[in-house]
Amino acid sequence: MGRSILMGLADWLQYLESLPSGLTNKSLDNVKNVANKLNLLNFTGKIITVAGTNGKGSCVVFLESILLQAGLKVGAYISPHLLHYNERIRLNGKDVDTKILCQAFATIKMECTGVILSYFEFTTLTALFIFKKQKPDVLLLEAGLGGRFDAVNILESDISIITTISLDHTQILGNTKEAIGYEKSGIMRSFKPVICGKNMPASITIAADNIQAKLYCLDRDFNYVEKNDCWNWQFITEVIKKLPLLRLPVNSAALALMTIKLLSEDFKISNQAIITGLKNAFLPGRWQRLIFNGKEIIFDVAHNHESATMLALNLNRGESKGRILAVVGMSSDKDIVATLKPLIRTVDRWYLGAFNNIRAASVTNLAQGLQEAGGTDFVLLPSITLSLQQAIAECQEKDRIAVFGSFYTVAEGLKLITS
Repeated sequence: MGRSILMGLADWLQYLESLPSGLTNKSLDNVKNVANKLNLLNFTGKIITVAGTNGKGSCVVFLESILLQAGLKVGAYISPHLLHYNERIRLNGKDVDTKILCQAFATIKMECTGVILSYFEFTTLTALFIFKKQKPDVLLLEAGLGGRFDAVNILESDISIITTISLDHTQILGNTKEAIGYEKSGIMRSFKPVICGKNMPASITIAADNIQAKLYCLDRDFNYVEKNDCWNWQFITEVIKKLPLLRLPVNSAALALMTIKLLSEDFKISNQAIITGLKNAFLPGRWQRLIFNGKEIIFDVAHNHESATMLALNLNRGESKGRILAVVGMSSDKDIVATLKPLIRTVDRWYLGAFNNIRAASVTNLAQGLQEAGGTDFVLLPSITLSLQQAIAECQEKDRIAVFGSFYTVAEGLKLITS
């Protein structure tokens, strides 16, 4: 193992960045072979794999929160992280300890000698190695991209969840919802349940039929109804009423409750655990509202058309008390026009900046995209930090600031006001 035993987290993260991205991988053979050597393909607990364009993280955190309230031991693997790498691997609701993480990295590196693994393959094996020792009752795995060739797909899941299908990562997954749906459907397993969100493309249904997976679709097999101060969830004749208002998307919670319904065949999960779990569910950077120097700032990682539409709906709820000031930075591979368009009538002034990463779109490209989308009142600044500082300086009483467009954007903004 040599020097790898002595490597700290910063060294390991630098090593991970040197690995291939693996975004275009068309085989799971390498990662599966290493996992097999380490006996990481079989777990005693239930395995739930979550894929989709948006809502994966919120679905995982709803499940995690409810299952913990029910007294179960839970492992959760999500990506990407927001502020600290440890966020990707959670044990019973807590980020993995750095020492345990570094020791797991060293073990994986030793076992994959002679095999070229991608960043996500290496990190997924690390997470599985840690979870294997902990023996969770339920293991929650979020697919980072796609599903069919995502590293988490080496495991045979007991329940699969596909949250939403929309146009994102089109250069890798295909430029139609049908093509993207086909890639996401790769997490399905024969004769096992698959829980799907609204408006799924036909490729999802076809894939489920081909392998005889049991499909549970939102608005077909189960549904929810929102009211002024609560919401109800229903499956066949079973209704859970007066559920609490949420900080995260209700449709993700509805998918989580369908999953809980299926898990209740093996575990005792009370309605009180469901209600308390829903109330406690929190995910940094998803409609996260903070007060800084008396100014309300909302952080949201919305970075495509669908998630930006949801952000606009949330910002428009209730009576408008002041202006909406938007601090925006996006990746160059995103559809800037399609992402900003849903917010044109909501945002009063735009502060465009570039985060510190090679993937960042230039402020000139952001401005061009904003103008094509119909935006007019904007200012260009060289960084997210400077954009947020100016927005805060110009924020008047009753105004709100929304920081969105990328995980990188939200991370830089959060570091500014929490450091």
